[in-house]
Amino acid sequence: MAGRPRMAIGTHGDIHVKRLAPRRYRARCRVRDADGKVREAKATSRSRNQAKAVHRERLKERLGFGASGLLSLSSPFPDLANLWLQELAGRDIANNTKENYRDDLRVHVMPFFEAYTLGEITTGRVETFLQQQYAVSYSMAKHSRTLLNQLFKFAIRNDGMVRNPVEATPPLAKPKGKPQALTPEQIVAIRKAANEWRTGPGVKGPSPMATCATRWR
Repeated sequence: MAGRPRMAIGTHGDIHVKRLAPRRYRARCRVRDADGKVREAKATSRSRNQAKAVHRERLKERLGFGASGLLSLSSPFPDLANLWLQELAGRDIANNTKENYRDDLRVHVMPFFEAYTLGEITTGRVETFLQQQYAVSYSMAKHSRTLLNQLFKFAIRNDGMVRNPVEATPPLAKPKGKPQALTPEQIVAIRKAANEWRTGPGVKGPSPMATCATRWR
C-alpha cells in the first residue's frame, strides 16, 4: 500500500488549530526543512485566525525552512522575474539590450508563466510557449528562448529549480527564405548598371557588354 506522498523541501502540510484554553489557540503543521527532515512547527495566539497568521509568518522566517537560496520550487514565477531584473540592472551590457529583455519579459513571457510556481514549469510547458511564439515569429521565439534560459539558470543558482526546462526543448528551426523572382524594373536596373560599369574616362579594357558579346560569338 502506497504511503503518504513525500513533501517537497521548503513546503508544509495542512495547518491545524486547537483550542487550548479560553483565548488561547495553538496552530501546528508538519514542515520539511532544507536538510530534508520533517519536523513539527507550532505557534500560539489569542484567537484561531491569529494563531494561523502567526504560524504562517514564523514558517517564512523559520531557520532552515525552505531553500537556502532566494527562491524555492514553490516560489511564484514573478518572484524569479523580479530578482532576475535586479541582477540584469547591474550587468555590464548595453542599455538597449537590457531594455529589450525587460520588454520581452513583460510583453511575452510574463503573461504565459505568471500563474505558475517554479516547480510547475515543465519542459512541456516551455515548449508549448515557444511554439506559440514561433508561430508568430522565429526571431521572437529565439529571443524568448534565450531569455528563459537566463531566467532558469538564475533560478538554479538560487535554489529555485534543480534543472533547466529549456535545455530539453528542441532547437528552433530557422525558416527558409522563399526565392523571389526579379521584377521587370529590377532587371532593367541591373542591365543598366552592368552596361555602365567601368565605362568612365580612363578605364582600360573592353566594356562588360562588349566582353559578353565577344563570348557569344
